[in-house]
Amino acid sequence: MAVAKYELVVHKFAGGRFDDHGVDVDVLPDLVTYKNILIETAKELWRCKHPERQRLPKNFEDSLSLKFYAIQPGSAAVPLMREVEVPDTFSLFPREPDELDQAVEVVTDTIEAAADDRALPDALPKNVIPLFENYGKTLRADEIIELKPATRSNVTRYSSKERERLARLAGTSYEDIVELTGEIRAADLDGSNFVLKLPDGTKISGKFSPEQETLITDVLREHAQRWLHVKGRAEFSPNGQMKRLITIEALDVQIAGEKPFDISARPIWEIIEEIGAAVPSAEWDKVPRDGAANLDHYLYGHSKKT
Repeated sequence: MAVAKYELVVHKFAGGRFDDHGVDVDVLPDLVTYKNILIETAKELWRCKHPERQRLPKNFEDSLSLKFYAIQPGSAAVPLMREVEVPDTFSLFPREPDELDQAVEVVTDTIEAAADDRALPDALPKNVIPLFENYGKTLRADEIIELKPATRSNVTRYSSKERERLARLAGTSYEDIVELTGEIRAADLDGSNFVLKLPDGTKISGKFSPEQETLITDVLREHAQRWLHVKGRAEFSPNGQMKRLITIEALDVQIAGEKPFDISARPIWEIIEEIGAAVPSAEWDKVPRDGAANLDHYLYGHSKKT
């Protein structure tokens, strides 16, 4: 594998303090916030692509690191760079865009939608919207941020106007897809309501259909041994806290406390290979070449097989 460095997006400060082409250190928090927006967006994009996965891949966030090495001459523009591992054949087969590349596009589209007072992109994770409250917080009235993704020829402007609109949207509740597993603590058959207690102690209420009533009551009756796994949509408060289940798309039963299969866990053979690679070659030389055929000989002293 080789390491390739490429420009992801140019983040330029314009107006006021930046007319002398210098970047005031007071605006560095905006760069950090922009990076956090990209990373959280990339995480949610990955989760949407892999709904069956319970966890992000190991070191996923580490692979999304951003750096800047210089400020473009004659401006206050900061090229944000990324280093990624690529196959040695990278020059022949260009790297496919990943979630961070897509996050840049989604965030740029979001800012443009806010500027035009349009609906925000469906691809924008709702829990990311509140992060915009701190993005551009250091800018003064006569200053803006200009964003130019490497994949685009035009520049997107971000000012206090866009920030204020996104901040207003962050103050509203939103819906999102959820997948929950927990213990049913209560059920109201007259109102078709139930309460699901999650492993962390959080209690979420929801409504079930007449077709789901039997399953709900069965799991409630055996709540100490059986848990309910729910797929559906939930309402969230502006700060990202789940408020209630709105719709239920699928229900199934699990053994209480049973941990779901973690598809992101490393395969056992990879761990074995890693351990084997750490053993010095001199030690491997001591292993009998006929160990498989004469296992009983080396373990119990039986006669060797010819």
